[in-house]
Amino acid sequence: MTSPHVFVAMADILNLRCDAWLLPTDSSVRIENHWLCASEEDLRTLANKSVSADFRQGTSLAEVIRPWDESKPVPVLTAVPSDGRWDASSVAQRLEAFVQCCLREIAEPAHRPYRLLALPFFGTDGGGAGQHLGAALRAILAASEELAAKYQVDIVLVLRDRAAFSLAQKLRRDEAGSSSWAVLDPKLQEKAHSLGLAARSGHVVPFLGAGVSVSAGAPTWKNLLKKLKSGVRLSGHDDKAFDGLPLLDQAGILAQLYTDQHGTPRAFGEAVSQAVRLEKYGLAPALLATLPSTGAITLNYDQLFEMACSDAQRPRTVLPEDIPAVGNNWLLKLHGSVSQPESIVLTRDDYLGYNTNREALSALVKAHLLTHHLLFVGFGLADDHFHEIVHDVRRALPAHPTSNHRMGTVLSLFNEPMQSLVWNGKLDILPMSDSQFPSGDEDSKQTAAAEAGRELEIFLDMMAAYATDSHSYLLSPLYYQGMTDDEDELRRQLLALASLERSAATSEVWGVIDAAMRQLGMTIESQQTELSSSAPASSR
Repeated sequence: MTSPHVFVAMADILNLRCDAWLLPTDSSVRIENHWLCASEEDLRTLANKSVSADFRQGTSLAEVIRPWDESKPVPVLTAVPSDGRWDASSVAQRLEAFVQCCLREIAEPAHRPYRLLALPFFGTDGGGAGQHLGAALRAILAASEELAAKYQVDIVLVLRDRAAFSLAQKLRRDEAGSSSWAVLDPKLQEKAHSLGLAARSGHVVPFLGAGVSVSAGAPTWKNLLKKLKSGVRLSGHDDKAFDGLPLLDQAGILAQLYTDQHGTPRAFGEAVSQAVRLEKYGLAPALLATLPSTGAITLNYDQLFEMACSDAQRPRTVLPEDIPAVGNNWLLKLHGSVSQPESIVLTRDDYLGYNTNREALSALVKAHLLTHHLLFVGFGLADDHFHEIVHDVRRALPAHPTSNHRMGTVLSLFNEPMQSLVWNGKLDILPMSDSQFPSGDEDSKQTAAAEAGRELEIFLDMMAAYATDSHSYLLSPLYYQGMTDDEDELRRQLLALASLERSAATSEVWGVIDAAMRQLGMTIESQQTELSSSAPASSR
């Protein structure tokens, strides 16, 4: 088993699947409006009924809201600094109270090695962080690392501000020896680093399979068919024969039974949509959503990746349902979507008729196999449709290429020697574990898969950190306390440049310079701030 880890995600904590999350408040149980949609009931009323006298008096800093649906992430009321006393020790004290409360009140996950606890960037809305968000971010990251190791929990810092996200990733990359990802095997670290840099250049296109959604509670294909079977009637004799059929044929029989027994061909697609419809995404979609990729491809029917992309402030046009396309970033859903049940591809007939109905979609995948590096995550390489696409692309390539061209990298959970032979020279297979898929009872298999899946999340976390190319914190008036001395000096020089007198003859050039400054976080406030008011680097 690997060590605990601290993740950083650009997401909405209310849409992220975790075990518990920090709900910022104070001793008077004041809760900001944007947290209220966490509960269908009145969250403020629930919170006031839950806290003890000790919490109101300030002797208890973290308490769980009860009652709460245990199948959903549990909010933990935590009294964050609100009196201007924002320092590293104060941050660590609050976070430790939160973690200790989670250990007391939140049950261990069934198959995940560690509890996953989510933190917002608290103290930013009128709290103690005030105008020192850079220093606060440093303090939260440092405290999270210490507490994760001390209490054996995974922590994810969930950010909503692009400047905070880019600064957090920079701080982690700059950490001595990249110790943030020391739990990964050195070979995996090297590959995550190189793929991250390739993604930063726009060369990587994510290709998502069912495994990406499993951590959010989505069923595997086999379990999906098992769920669907419960919605129709099979005799005892037919049931045994049914289980012995290939999965595509099982799906075909179920589709026919749903039509016969429910009176409409739409019934099957609607049943599939209901079985895979989920409200919260896991870490993998959240981390993949931050990659600076124009395109993405998925075989999944759910809408988790679209939701994660929107929360990461990289919304995507969904193809083919959003044709004509709007926006530069797109997600191709090859096998349909829960938003259009009739589009779902699941039976053998669906696969055989695919090229007739969606040839243009397959062509888009083939083009990206030729021109980009595809990153396959949570994807079953036994998919017949995918074999067909790769075969067509290989035929389009020179018979004797001058370089060893691989069309993509497959992030697999376990070492699969036979698959490596099948795809040799076509795809780079990168297992998260040196072990082969475990044998034994179902519970043991699920536990092993969860541990390998967590290793994959850490890999994606490192890749996302190196793919982040934004420096929107540099000229922000809120983040200067998180900078190095060199960055602070560069910031001063750029602000000095922005304050120079301008002439009409150079207005076009200044327009370009101003646009670049805005990308670096410059605002009217930062322009008006006296350069001398910035705290000396030595005081940080």
